[in-house]
Amino acid sequence: MATKKVTLRPGDTLYALAGSHGTTVKTLQRLNELGTSTLIYAGDTLRLPLSTGPVDRAKPAPPEDPAPSSGAKTRKQAVGKSAAQAAVTFARSQVGKPYVWGGTGSRGYDCSGLVMRAWEAAGVKLPRTTWSQVHAGKATTRAQLVPGDLVITNRGGHVQLYIGDGEVIHAPGSGRSVTVAPLTDTSQVVSYRHVTP
Repeated sequence: MATKKVTLRPGDTLYALAGSHGTTVKTLQRLNELGTSTLIYAGDTLRLPLSTGPVDRAKPAPPEDPAPSSGAKTRKQAVGKSAAQAAVTFARSQVGKPYVWGGTGSRGYDCSGLVMRAWEAAGVKLPRTTWSQVHAGKATTRAQLVPGDLVITNRGGHVQLYIGDGEVIHAPGSGRSVTVAPLTDTSQVVSYRHVTP
């Protein structure tokens, strides 16, 4: 398969690149010898298939509708809000379940497994690990947090789901359960990520 190399930018994920280049995550993993990993880093080079006609990354893609109506924008926001609410509702229903290292449900959860499953319940596929989730969606700020946003802490090793009113739901660690907690102090946060469907 003919390929083209691109340099990764901050915020790039295999999922986003696969979608924008008309290919699959599995194809990108195979072309780049990643195995089952979705972990990629800004500054690295990634091979993309030429047959899909990769987008010129120097130019933004043209909008589908050059003058979207305010109604269309409102509908898109409503869909995003509805999906985020579904993720939060799922996470709330898991409160009290035990922390299980590597857990993604039924028996319990680890932090990234909980967040992945919460967004999956909303129809959005996130990477499995915190190290990959730190690149999910787009960067946001503490002041702009909305329910459903990811809060990455512990030097990138822990993820929490923001639920509004200064609170998060997370799987805090061994011997503990999924719980609601106050939003982590700014000094401990590595990144805030806004996820949309």
